[in-house]
Amino acid sequence: MKHIPNLLTLLNAGCGVVAIYFILNQSTSGVAACLILASIADLFDGMIARKLGVNTDLGIQLDSLADAISFGTVPAFLWSNILTDFGILEQPWGIILGAGVAVSSIYRLAKFNIIREETIDFKGIPTPANALFVLGIWMWLREWEQWEWIVHLSANERFVLTLLLVSILGLSSYWINSSIHFLSFKDNGDKLRRKAQLIVVLFFLVLITFVGVLAFSLTVLLIPIASKIVQIRSSKKKNQT
Repeated sequence: MKHIPNLLTLLNAGCGVVAIYFILNQSTSGVAACLILASIADLFDGMIARKLGVNTDLGIQLDSLADAISFGTVPAFLWSNILTDFGILEQPWGIILGAGVAVSSIYRLAKFNIIREETIDFKGIPTPANALFVLGIWMWLREWEQWEWIVHLSANERFVLTLLLVSILGLSSYWINSSIHFLSFKDNGDKLRRKAQLIVVLFFLVLITFVGVLAFSLTVLLIPIASKIVQIRSSKKKNQT
């Protein structure tokens, strides 16, 4: 039983490696399955370790190494693919720019290994959430409808689209180590937090019905907004008491 958390962590790492293979072979369903499975494994490895009382330094290091692959390297390859397939960049510039996300993710993971702050929420966008943000954009762009209008863009329009994509990439690299408050789905008994968490889940379910896979990206954008609202309302509640 005590080895289950580490096995889940290694599953996370394995999914990241396989996801890179699927990116190179343009398999959207394969990449999605790998990243979602990696996210689930990442969610439960720590949870089970705490339940079993087997939190170890080895587990912490394994978790960061696995996350560096699945939620650092995989997004770098996704961005590389986005910039070269839908923008005007050619390799190796696509992967060089994409590597910015991997570098930022690895820095965050190393920093949190040293700090080890016990907080209910996150400071900065967690690497799994950032990976799902990029996954949503990549899968949405690869849908036939988007291919249709992108291939008919003029050279100037493709240039503008490339600038937009590079700007989003810059945001994706920056907010990982920013001071943005990001609501976690841990339960601390706060009713306001529970409501915000439920709203985020409902928002995702509604969005996925109307915009499909882009719901991953839009939901990640919503969570810091929901986090800020919870912070403001919690502060007002404390001041009133």
